[in-house]
This record gives sequence, structure tokens and C-alpha cells, in this order.
Amino acid sequence: MNNTFDIRRFGWYARVEFRENWKAYALFPLIILVIQLGAIYQLCGPLRDYAYYKQLTGYMLRPYPSLLLSAGITLWLVGSFSFRYLATPQKSLSALTLPVSAFERFSFAWIITVPVSLLLVYLFWHFSWAIATPIIKVTYPKAFVEYNKYYGVDIYSSVLIFVYTAAFMLGAVVFGRFSLLKTLSFVFGISVVLYFIKLNLLQLLIPDTTKMFFSPAPYWGTFLNIETASGLNLWPRSTMQLPYFVWWVYCLPMVLWVITFLKLKEKL
Repeated sequence: MNNTFDIRRFGWYARVEFRENWKAYALFPLIILVIQLGAIYQLCGPLRDYAYYKQLTGYMLRPYPSLLLSAGITLWLVGSFSFRYLATPQKSLSALTLPVSAFERFSFAWIITVPVSLLLVYLFWHFSWAIATPIIKVTYPKAFVEYNKYYGVDIYSSVLIFVYTAAFMLGAVVFGRFSLLKTLSFVFGISVVLYFIKLNLLQLLIPDTTKMFFSPAPYWGTFLNIETASGLNLWPRSTMQLPYFVWWVYCLPMVLWVITFLKLKEKL
């Protein structure tokens, strides 16, 4: 089977997958709703400690961080499940005997993981906050829900969704069993190693450093604040900020998706 894309074959394969795994796919909306309810509880201080917040003159509640959190966790879980299922040999006879190319199988898992999951996350986020907002305002009238500002969310936050999701896709194909935990451990380990490499290099370059502040996340690598023993407070800015941004936000997810497809093609 070549790697062309035929819409009829793709439709047959999608129907078979949904028919055989509908219980697993139906579980993910419930997971999204649970994540949203947990995020609402954590973000809304008056729900946790009403006596303290009653003393304040007002309280600003910003829902967008919960959208980012639920999108990230949901896509990691769906990507791990979808691509782990594709890469495993324990599949039904109908799924194995369908004349479907590797690219069509990859496309189905990618569509379920990225656009479909993002749409469901947004709908459930909007639905849960639409229900929670009146309840919060009745319980705590001084609360103000700010929907007009993306507080705590910026363009680099998309790395948390797309790059990490692509990493979990690749991990599901490469690691196999317990791929979610293995990928999470691998990504965390790489981040820690890069952090200490960056820290040691900066200390070698500027020996009299007394304080140093930079993000442990590698995709925020252009942020740096250094205080020296001589009293200097340095805020260096890199001329490579735009290429760095383009690599992390646009190029790296595409590279990881291509590698995932090639690894999946080897297994099928």
C-alpha cells in the first residue's frame, strides 16, 4: 500500500476505528470536564477560602489559564492513546485488513488528537465556565470574571500544547507500553539537563555572577536577568529571538510530526 491519501478509504477506516473504540473516545470528554471543574476550583479563591476573600474589596477571576491547562493535558492523553493504539499489534482483524495506507492511519490519529480535541476542549471550557460564572457571582458577588484578557497565556504557551503533544505522539510510537509516563520522564529529564547546561555555561561566561534568573523551560530561552558582584543588573536581549520563536512555535511540532509518521510507517 502506497502512502497516498484517499478520502473513501479514510472514511472506511474512521468508521471502523470509531465503532471499535467508541468507549475510549467517549471517555475523553468526561476527562476534559473533570479537568475544567478542577481548574475552576483552583482558580477561584473564594470557593476554597471564602472567609479570607470576603474581606477583600474585589476579586479578579481569569478563565484562560484553565483553557490552556485542559488543552495541554487532553491533547497529551489523546495523542498517547491514539498513536499507541496505531503502533500496537493487538488490533482487531478488521482494522488490520483494511486497505489503508500508513499516512491515512497517521492522519486519522492526528485529526482526533489535534483539531477534534482542541474543539472539544474549547466547547467544554466555554460550557463549564458559562455554568460556573453565575454560581460564583451569587456565592461571591465581588468576583469579576475577565474574559477579555489572555492573562497568563501567550504565544509561547502553544509550545505546551503542540510541541509537547507531538512529543507524546512520538513517544507513544517509540516507547510502546506506559508511553505516557516514559515520555513525561524523558521530556522532564531533557529539560533539567538543558537547564543545568545553560546555568553552567552562563557562570563560566560571567564568573562574578551573584544572582541569575531565567526560565527553566527551554522555549523561553531568550529571557535572562543577571546580577553581578560589582552591582551590575544585566538584561541581555538576543538578536536570535525571532528564529528561536519560529523554531519552537512552528518548526519543531512539524519536525516531530514527520518523525512520528516515519516511525509509525516502520511499524505498520
